[in-house]
Amino acid sequence: MTRLGRFLAVWGNGQHGRLGHGTEASELFPRIVQALAGSRVAHVAAGGAHTAVATEDGCLWTFGLNNNGQLGCLKDTPYAVAPVEVILPDSIKAVAAGESHTLALSSSGEVWAAGSNVDGQLGLGAVFGARNAEFRLVRALQGVRVAAIAAGNQHSLALSEDGKVFAWGHGQFGALGLGRGKLRWEAVPDKVTALAGVKVSSIAAGAFHSGAVDADGAAWLWGNGSSWQLGNEANVHECLPQQVRGLRRVSQLCLGFSHSMSIGKHGDVYTWGTDENGSLGQGFNWPKPPSRAPEQVKLRLHCGAAGWKHSAGVTSDGRLLTWGWGGAVGSGGFLKPGADLGAGQLGHGDDSDQYDPKQRLQTGRGRYRDLRQSVGNAVWHAVQVVCARNHTAAVIEADICPAELQ
Repeated sequence: MTRLGRFLAVWGNGQHGRLGHGTEASELFPRIVQALAGSRVAHVAAGGAHTAVATEDGCLWTFGLNNNGQLGCLKDTPYAVAPVEVILPDSIKAVAAGESHTLALSSSGEVWAAGSNVDGQLGLGAVFGARNAEFRLVRALQGVRVAAIAAGNQHSLALSEDGKVFAWGHGQFGALGLGRGKLRWEAVPDKVTALAGVKVSSIAAGAFHSGAVDADGAAWLWGNGSSWQLGNEANVHECLPQQVRGLRRVSQLCLGFSHSMSIGKHGDVYTWGTDENGSLGQGFNWPKPPSRAPEQVKLRLHCGAAGWKHSAGVTSDGRLLTWGWGGAVGSGGFLKPGADLGAGQLGHGDDSDQYDPKQRLQTGRGRYRDLRQSVGNAVWHAVQVVCARNHTAAVIEADICPAELQ
């Protein structure tokens, strides 16, 4: 007898247990998190060195680095190498993860936050300290039914069901979109009034820039533009939302550190910004100048994600592709503790960079060692992917016999 399972696959740098496999070992191939194999995974988010998961039964699980309480539990434990359930009074349907903070969205439209609050990114107000090791309700959003959440390095976003955007946390480079008078930080959610006349359908947060897609499919970006990641043909910051010229019928924005990606309603893909390590997926062309405006990539995607220097996408038939920085030594830059190495976040079996989108998890029957061990010869496909600094996670659906997970 078979059933349709929804599993979590995580790979890349394993320091501090961010992969959830019970050790700190890195994984060069995607690997199913066995501790969650008995639960149907609904949504996943990956932060600086931690991961958060919502299951279909409304449970919240976290694992990885906990130096700022970003796991929302295990107050005196520096990290967790396996998933730990976080008990909240409401069921959780979606999660978001920043560098050192975590957001959880309840089924009733309320937002919970844990971790670092040094820049107000939890939205709890200045009364709360820099470290919150348990989830707290973002009371400033009570009365607002939230439909979606997003987290940047040190800032957060929320989208209400009626299409309004709220921002809080560190406002450096204009990441909050609140104007020149609010470039430092906001300790509680504030409405992005520059989008007041726009009905927003989705939001996204990069490291230091933010974005929104409106009901007409237009894309809006603001924040750090030093690497042309705002798509406006200039390397300047924007403290208010600016519409990206040339993009139409957009369904999703994916924002990384210094690059951005859009996915259209018909699957067309555009990337722009700095092409470090091939993160734009536009092919090898060295030295590759930054893409100052969106350039089309020759592939079609259903959804995608952008990390520090790598990207990923899922096709309409469930194939998963990854490209960009593979984790080779020499690209560590200013990574925070626990995030100073790569180690295979593309899932290609090595740490090489990939300049073109490369298929990793191919729909089929047990084509790769790691997935054969985890889900037998079941037919499977990816439904969501997220990219962090140097680890990647995906939600996988498969027709599988429970006995094959033993």
